[in-house]
Amino acid sequence: MRLSFFLAMILAAAPAWADALQDGTSAYQSGDYKAALAAWKPLADKGNALAQNNLGILYLDGTGVAQNLPQAVHYLSLSAASGSALGQNNLGGLYRDGKGVKQDYARASQWFSASAAQGNASAMYNLGLMQEQGQGVTANNVRAYMWYVLAGEKESFPNAVAHRDALGAHMTVEAQKQARELATVCKKQGYKGCR
Repeated sequence: MRLSFFLAMILAAAPAWADALQDGTSAYQSGDYKAALAAWKPLADKGNALAQNNLGILYLDGTGVAQNLPQAVHYLSLSAASGSALGQNNLGGLYRDGKGVKQDYARASQWFSASAAQGNASAMYNLGLMQEQGQGVTANNVRAYMWYVLAGEKESFPNAVAHRDALGAHMTVEAQKQARELATVCKKQGYKGCR
């Protein structure tokens, strides 16, 4: 499963970082991946978590560079450790899929949970998948449905809505109600402690 790439748009960054992030984003969007790499690498090396995330994805996909899983893990780990919800979600995906690291559902869940606690809809969706498929946990359709509800409410996320509806077709109305109640509690808790 391909990890999602989120272009670096940052409002709170220092102006010089924001300009370089935007330069890299513009280059990426125009297909000039080498220029994107050149714009993002100095920022990543200075600790910019979004640039680190973006470099990690470039190395993961082999876009503009030779695919290099150890470099992908390196940059995504730096981004995740810096608290980037994007980096945490993408690093969680590496652990879930065993890409560049030993497959570890517990670590995947840890990173997805950290990202979801920041409101990242992709991480919420990924937690739903893990719950539904029993990856590292006993399969729990109520919890999976809860995460799909949260991801679908957070932003336009058609996969979450589709999974919620498909799963709901095999659940009782009471179980769906319970999942929606859990989703309400989770939102009130700021998406923390919702596993």
